[in-house]
Amino acid sequence: MQGKADPLFDMLGRVVVIAGGAGGLGAPMARALCERGARVVVADIDARRAQEVASHLVAHGGEAHGVPLDVTDPASCASAIDVALQHWGRCDGLINASGIYRVGPALELADTEWQRTIDVNVTGAFRLARAAGRLMTRQRDGSIVTLASVSSIVANPNYAAYAASKAAVAHLTRVLAVEWAALGVRVNAIGPAVTPTPLAAPILEDEKTRAGALARIPMGRLGTPEDLLAAAIFLMSPGSAFMTGQMLYVDGGRSIS
Repeated sequence: MQGKADPLFDMLGRVVVIAGGAGGLGAPMARALCERGARVVVADIDARRAQEVASHLVAHGGEAHGVPLDVTDPASCASAIDVALQHWGRCDGLINASGIYRVGPALELADTEWQRTIDVNVTGAFRLARAAGRLMTRQRDGSIVTLASVSSIVANPNYAAYAASKAAVAHLTRVLAVEWAALGVRVNAIGPAVTPTPLAAPILEDEKTRAGALARIPMGRLGTPEDLLAAAIFLMSPGSAFMTGQMLYVDGGRSIS
């Protein structure tokens, strides 16, 4: 039997906005989706880098546009979704890989750091999902995926702001899934373990912290951006058509240890 394209995971022609698409997790996802025929909007706070990532995808045969995105600005969130509509007439998917990583002892955590974490990781996620949801519910079709964390469920010391924000994202996922299920829109989240992206690198440079993180992962290694690609493609694809409101942990067993 000859191999053929699998319709369960067919991304050909589907339009996906990737928030944080120039970052350590978002950029590999943009590349993986483009390689499978998706049309991608690379949206990021770093507008120059977003354009560079999009240009690279186009140079390698993909369809992509790079746009600036500030998730603390509702108009910016709406604009990123509008780019998909303007260029391709629809938006089939949103992957929200934007976020910030602030850790420190609760007794020393500045109010500004707490609030910034909530503003970006929670309120930003809501604004993006709402902007995408307004279009997708009219289409009666769409998939929204937010990058949450094992910190949505496990309690690490010094993670008060970050863990609270990711737990909120996990439950936001469930609420939006219930609201929009009958309108054809699926809402899920991915929960990675510690991944040494540029965002987390300064923290993982501390050998004690790195060793502690590794000790809590049963598979004995840190995650990589590539570990998340299959999960992202699955949740964007027809293969997950009956799946909504779920947190898919890709964590080497951290969430069960």
